[in-house]
Amino acid sequence: MVTSSRSKSQAQAPQKYHEPVQGTVFHGDGREEALLKHLQSLSSLSAEETSSLSLQDRSQRVLDAIHEFGKGENRYLMSIGDTKGRQVEELVKEKKPKLILELGTYVGFSGISFGRHLLELHPDSIYPGDWTSNTQEDRAGYISLEKSEVYATTARGGFKLAGLDKVIKVITGSSTTSLKSLRETLNMPKPLKFDMVFLDHLKPLYTIDIKVLEEEGLVGPGTLLVADNVVKPGNPAYLSWVRATPEQKRKSLQAPRLTKQPPVTPNPPIEEWETAFHDGPIDETRWAPDEAEGITAEGDPGLIYTSEMLDGWDPYTGEKDACEVSVCTGRQD
Repeated sequence: MVTSSRSKSQAQAPQKYHEPVQGTVFHGDGREEALLKHLQSLSSLSAEETSSLSLQDRSQRVLDAIHEFGKGENRYLMSIGDTKGRQVEELVKEKKPKLILELGTYVGFSGISFGRHLLELHPDSIYPGDWTSNTQEDRAGYISLEKSEVYATTARGGFKLAGLDKVIKVITGSSTTSLKSLRETLNMPKPLKFDMVFLDHLKPLYTIDIKVLEEEGLVGPGTLLVADNVVKPGNPAYLSWVRATPEQKRKSLQAPRLTKQPPVTPNPPIEEWETAFHDGPIDETRWAPDEAEGITAEGDPGLIYTSEMLDGWDPYTGEKDACEVSVCTGRQD
């Protein structure tokens, strides 16, 4: 249920470097491997050049290099960018999450942007590179799930250059399947849960994956959810789930699961984004895409979220976009 919905607009759209990429080949064609080679070739990112820099300055050099690479012809990168990313960074600094989960590592831009604040916020905690079998230890860290081994390799290279390889742990595999076994993978027994989840992977998986997270108790009261690309290309089903009341979700779950994808609800006019999806398309959330690999989930319909949208733009095309920021405020039994 949305109890507040406000927009944090930036004053000016970024410079346009690419035409809109939807309907074209804009990833998985070798550009990600080329990015890693480029980063590793830069003398400005070498150990000699960065050893005296602060973590913030060192990581910013990597972010700047990734962004500059993405400006080139046929080098568009699916990154959150600056206008949205900076706002999420402010949320990280404000909310001070210890355990962050990311769905969709890609080349590591968001992992660097958000993960770099953890060491300053929690200097005495133990990070993934040093986690032991002791589940009582004071853990902090950034766990990122990525289906592509190629993208994961590129991201790990960037994390190392940014000085974050012990802070960020990348797990490869299908997100939905990985989430079902994540407690075992991380030796993370209940009631441990994530303080923040950033969703930026395959858009039709947002809803089934948040339901799996809810069922597994990996999110709950106090968890901050940040979902990218809710305007471009949009995600009506996900928005309807986090904006619905527990009563609306429970009523929807009384109907049978959908075995075929229903017609996708079109995006609303720009002026209606913040008030749309309170009354649906909740029924679309009963369908899961093939990429969920047969996993189904009903979620925890009793969880209550408050949401707001953070306005921004695609960092390369200048198209309007936004992140949906939802805080789980409690549970209605």
